[in-house]
Amino acid sequence: MKVSIVVAADITEADEVQRLLATAGIESSLEPVETEGAAIASDGPCRVLVAADQQESAMAALRADAEADEDADGW
Repeated sequence: MKVSIVVAADITEADEVQRLLATAGIESSLEPVETEGAAIASDGPCRVLVAADQQESAMAALRADAEADEDADGW
């Protein structure tokens, strides 16, 4: 079973999340937000999905990346 871990604003943001997850060894897939079963639109929001047993690891990877960004920004 797959679960949604984040809703990306567009395909570019979703790709960034997928790259981050891949670096952490976590496979992911995308699903459009608007229409169930539709193909991924290049300009609309989409969910990033991971296997349910990798949800905690995926969230930890996203948090670690966000914290690294905050440290880099000096906040």
